[in-house]
Amino acid sequence: MKRRDFAALTGLGTGALLLPHFPGFGSSLPVDPTRLLEPGLDVAQKKRLADAALTAAKSAGASYADVRIGRYLNQSIFTREKQVQNIASGESFGAGIRVIASGTWGFAATNDVSETSLARTAQRAVAMAKANARIQKEPVQLAPQRGYGEVSWKTPIEINAFTVPVKEKADLLLAANAKALENGASFVNSSLFQINEQKYFASTDGSYIDQDIHRIWPTFTATVVD
Repeated sequence: MKRRDFAALTGLGTGALLLPHFPGFGSSLPVDPTRLLEPGLDVAQKKRLADAALTAAKSAGASYADVRIGRYLNQSIFTREKQVQNIASGESFGAGIRVIASGTWGFAATNDVSETSLARTAQRAVAMAKANARIQKEPVQLAPQRGYGEVSWKTPIEINAFTVPVKEKADLLLAANAKALENGASFVNSSLFQINEQKYFASTDGSYIDQDIHRIWPTFTATVVD
């Protein structure tokens, strides 16, 4: 099985696993908006945690391993006409580890992001790979890939959306609703979604990639009844 085949088969499951939920995976744990401004792990801490997982995976027999440590912050605001319908803030945190052992992929995840836990999770991933090897028809072959070393990237933003007061954002949506109603809309809905993805990737290829990604998007729906 090639790398792209595995990604196609597991993309949906892995994506769902890393959706917001703190301290575990799954649905996001509600938090106070001020929590969204608290700093997460620094790069040195993430590298130390990742190395614990990679070392444990190799010691258990993995020929390749990678680890993803993710912290996801989100906030959503929903309005309709002149009312705020819902405001929600959430956070998630966890790690997922992929390995190749005995020519087969294995995967395990945890919401306990400590060196001991990540090492244990890496061992579980290797055990899964070895168990899967009994039904693997041909060994996994990865294309040659050089490591990128220690690199980082951050969305170039001027203002962190989480620093803007919730009331100010809700008032902006309500003002947009008012304009739509003034211009003949019978019904109007608006919402604002904000996400900060703090993702760290490390692999036995020698890559240590830290990403701080910010996303924000509003939505508007206006309905006119004839």
